[in-house]
Amino acid sequence: MLLPVAVHLLGRRRAPIVHFAALAFVMATNPKQARALRLSEWLLVAVRSLIAALVALALARPLVPVPGDWASGVDAGQQAATVVIVLDDSLSTFAKMGKESVFEHARYAALALIERLPPGSKVSAIASGYPARTLVRQVGLDRGAVLDAVRRLEHKARRDDAARALQLADAMLANTDLDDRRVVVLSDLQATGWQDIIPPWQGRKEVGRQPITLQVDRIRPDSEENTSIIDAVAAPAGDRSQGQLRVDVELMHHGVKPWHDYVTVRAGDREWKSLVQLAPGESTHRSFLLPQSAPMAEILLPSDSLLADNRRLLRLDSGAAVRVALIDGAPRPVPREDEVFFAARALELAAGHAGELAVDVLQLPGLTTASLQDYDVLVLANVGELPSDLLEGLSQAATAGKGILITVGDNLPSDPSTYLPGLLPVPILGDRNAVGQSQGHGGEALRLDPARQDTLVSPLVQRLRQSLDAVALDETLVNHYALVQPSPQVSAAQVLHLAGGAPALLVVGHGRGQVALWTTTLDRDWTDLPLQPGFMPLIHDLCVQLAGDRGLERKNAVAIGDTAILSRDDRADQLEVRIDAPGNAPKILLDASSQRGRGWQVSGLLEPGRYTATELRSGAALTARSVIAVPPSVESDLRGVHQGPLLKAWRDVDKRARRAPKVPAWTGVLVVLLLLLGVEGVLLARGSWRLHLRTRRTRAQ
Repeated sequence: MLLPVAVHLLGRRRAPIVHFAALAFVMATNPKQARALRLSEWLLVAVRSLIAALVALALARPLVPVPGDWASGVDAGQQAATVVIVLDDSLSTFAKMGKESVFEHARYAALALIERLPPGSKVSAIASGYPARTLVRQVGLDRGAVLDAVRRLEHKARRDDAARALQLADAMLANTDLDDRRVVVLSDLQATGWQDIIPPWQGRKEVGRQPITLQVDRIRPDSEENTSIIDAVAAPAGDRSQGQLRVDVELMHHGVKPWHDYVTVRAGDREWKSLVQLAPGESTHRSFLLPQSAPMAEILLPSDSLLADNRRLLRLDSGAAVRVALIDGAPRPVPREDEVFFAARALELAAGHAGELAVDVLQLPGLTTASLQDYDVLVLANVGELPSDLLEGLSQAATAGKGILITVGDNLPSDPSTYLPGLLPVPILGDRNAVGQSQGHGGEALRLDPARQDTLVSPLVQRLRQSLDAVALDETLVNHYALVQPSPQVSAAQVLHLAGGAPALLVVGHGRGQVALWTTTLDRDWTDLPLQPGFMPLIHDLCVQLAGDRGLERKNAVAIGDTAILSRDDRADQLEVRIDAPGNAPKILLDASSQRGRGWQVSGLLEPGRYTATELRSGAALTARSVIAVPPSVESDLRGVHQGPLLKAWRDVDKRARRAPKVPAWTGVLVVLLLLLGVEGVLLARGSWRLHLRTRRTRAQ
């Protein structure tokens, strides 16, 4: 670069000294032209210096970092190895990292690592979002296929399936012929998905083979501060004549700094706002009154680290609630002594929180089968003997798919073998007083049958056992109950039993529906259960589960990755599910012959939003309904794991090796060099033309 400058300074032409008259000197001098000439000469010197520098730079074949890209600090190694890359594509990796997301940086790191692997290496890739899946079938030498699969991977709002992803990686490495086997995890290590995950190969010894090496690169977002919508439900506002619904929104703040801002609810062309202040780890509820005429509502939060959980859709149609009829068989003038008083209060409270139940109390006199058609669950509370036409109607309702809960009491006939024939799930032998003792009081405690894999146990009984596992029932005492005839069917249908072994809650299938038997009362006459904290979740879960497909379908939303269960019209042979989005949105088409049971099981809802499920018969639409898919709330807490083998493997990664990936830049340097050579030519031509004009002008003078 200094050579053109030196040539310019040393090779300058020295003007000869010519003596002439002062007047001629003044007339011949043009100061403006002299300044322009000096500027052109120095510009030419600068261009020549840059040309010299660019020639050297081009010969060095420079590399420049790619803005926004991320290269893993994981060492690619020097020898051929079998490498399985586990790429985290769960919801939490939507979090911001610079101008892009954590997932995009993880993708760049995966691509850069695959390209850096030594010759002869075998590679494959796995996505850890639910359900964990392999991006290529097996490890192999075809890096191009793996690179294409990683580039095509679509990022969806899934929950983590980390344990399954590591199991798939372990299976892929089982049959490789290379000694060096590695699993590389590229993830944010979000705690709810990765905490306490133990690699399946840890502690395993394989004769004649080196153990599998785990390498983890934790790619963290810019901030872990995040506020999310945990739940949103709609319920009647109390006075239905006003035509309003109450929308309850549950929010939670994850992070270490306090948060305050507005939550917004939109319905139609109107919107409502509420100011929320939350401490770290705190949750809160906000209620809004909305017109019942709007079919949908949209809940919004302001922008933060994770945008994907700041928006949620909510159905406002009143048909979303499961309708429960409490048929009072022993009404009393004192409310607290009435048979269904505690059950009605518990279900109303549960409905007010969850928005899933609409409860009515009915009296036996004047009750007809037609008056029960609109209900999904019927609770026969100590009803005694029923008219034959009503009993037949109840049996038909259960066969058609409704849920029925039967509870006993003082109205149990002296000969219980004739009680509710054709409807009672198991025969009743009689009633008896409890003989057990607990905490100094007469009575037997309730016990939950454990959830276990048993082909004789129905899926509903399994779900009830799982849902009631966290319900506090240990302090409940039963001092009077009905005895049922023991049989293998009773053992398979038993959900709760007494400490002495007698069944307390049985559920048996009846056609398309379910019939449950509660062997004691719903009031305080035979048990203190209505006074226990476990009574409300018990009666709520029981009613929702008895509603079957109706109850599952009418839930407010289904989380991404979960299976939506819809009731099925017997006439339908197909179900078409399509997201309500502009353009050619992909659709899911299910055949009735491929479905188990009497409902539709819809999986593959991978985008948050509203879906329309249409039942078809020979291509013609029968019914249509809405299904709302929401992001999994467990992914909203962006805090990472705090212990375990994954964290240790991440700390062992050489952070100094992490650098932005680079691309060749010498071609660009050559282009600039050619442009500068063109500029030099223009400057030389311009100077020659000026000199020519000046010479002609001088001669003319």
